[in-house]
Amino acid sequence: MPVPVPPDVSAGQGDDPLAARVAAGPGMWDGEDWLAELRRDGLIGELLASGTIGQAAAEGGHEHRLERALTAEMTLLCLAAGALFPGQGYDLILARAFSMPGTRVRPGTPVPTGPAFSQARTRLGEQPARRAFELDAARDDVPLAAGGTAFGLELVIFDGTTLDPFNCPELAAEFGVPEGGKHPKLRLVALLQAGTMRWKAAAIGGYHDGENALADQLEGVLGPGQLSLADRGFFSMDRWLRFSAAGAHLLWRVKNAARSVPFRLLRTLKDGSELVLLRENSNMLGRRRKEAADRTLPRLEDTVARLVCFTVLTRTRRGRTKTAVIRVLTTLLDPGAFPAAEIAALYAARWQVETGFLHLKKTVRGAGRALRGRSAALARQEAWALLLVHNMIAALAAEAAATAGTSLAAVSFTAVLSLAREHVAADTCCRHCGQRPTSGGDPRARLTSAIAAQPLNRQDRKRTSGRTTAERGKWPTEEAGYDLTIIPSNLPKADTSPRT
Repeated sequence: MPVPVPPDVSAGQGDDPLAARVAAGPGMWDGEDWLAELRRDGLIGELLASGTIGQAAAEGGHEHRLERALTAEMTLLCLAAGALFPGQGYDLILARAFSMPGTRVRPGTPVPTGPAFSQARTRLGEQPARRAFELDAARDDVPLAAGGTAFGLELVIFDGTTLDPFNCPELAAEFGVPEGGKHPKLRLVALLQAGTMRWKAAAIGGYHDGENALADQLEGVLGPGQLSLADRGFFSMDRWLRFSAAGAHLLWRVKNAARSVPFRLLRTLKDGSELVLLRENSNMLGRRRKEAADRTLPRLEDTVARLVCFTVLTRTRRGRTKTAVIRVLTTLLDPGAFPAAEIAALYAARWQVETGFLHLKKTVRGAGRALRGRSAALARQEAWALLLVHNMIAALAAEAAATAGTSLAAVSFTAVLSLAREHVAADTCCRHCGQRPTSGGDPRARLTSAIAAQPLNRQDRKRTSGRTTAERGKWPTEEAGYDLTIIPSNLPKADTSPRT
């Protein structure tokens, strides 16, 4: 406990601050800034939510019977460093991690070897890495950049993708291989916060689990004040009712074929959108009962939603045109407060999740680079670490965008990642004496200043390209303009009123 020092203790010490500290006694040193600098976490720990690494390690229930350098906390830190520097070998990653401030490792402690880290990862398991991601994803101190809200609601987006685990028979049996493919795939479904490009929640499974089954695991992450966007593959009447029950609003794309959706037209609204009745028919009920292996499931209640149908006419600079028909279903029923034209334009924000997956798989992880883990648990562990590091970089970009008062698209994610790697690599101590580098100052502040000094991307560019590799080879990326037109759906009219 700090002991107060009489005013005359340090008197007469002249301009020597060290002599004043010695005279004051060690009790008064605790609040000193220079001691706080010695005790602070490394830059990776400071860029995550406070206490993420330590809390996740403690909650994992992972203990060592023997005293080891690779404790649960150090293993998690090394795992995060490996996700941040995926092109480096274990030995270099360990050397970097063990030289970071705040590692609580005695000076002169030998750096563990790569095989020792592999064994430590196995001891750690998947859960602490998942918990670290969840703790950091729950932080609320990352500002929403411009475009992160619509109609006063926070924009969040569902979608799925795949990651490449190590190619071996064990992982092929665990995760599954696509039909006609040669390599196993790990499937990931995640919820993106549009205003920060951070993942708020995620579910990891095998390739054959399917996106909808994994999305159902994220049912509880939506709540009041949010507007969820999703592609057409996620819609079912059952899922629609469950995901909207928590109070979040939905704006999901649905299939164009009338037989693919249980809709009936109630009436056309003044802006061209339509109120529709969702009613579960006997075939849908039978299918749901079969999937649940429960013949007693009751029929879903009728519900009313709003359907906005529109065409997107794309004109490229070279004169090429393309028209697409899109239908979106929403819980935003009031055409006065939520005009159909604005809803149609808002659906384009769904593509931000594709950019998020691009950053995760290509920018952070690296194109063509598979996960290192040789078991299912280690592959999932590494995927959680990858999501954690992506969120760390996205938070820096979001802070820079909010400070500049611009959208996230104006801040280069690649530049932020490069600067973060550079500053993390520089924020190391001498392994023998534990001394910090002599650069001085706050490394977090220096990194933030370096990001703010980067030039912003152009925000007024609208471009299009082919969706497949063959199309992109035939039609290069071009400047384009887009025209949206609200059209009728031509759905059959409802012959009954909604059942209460």
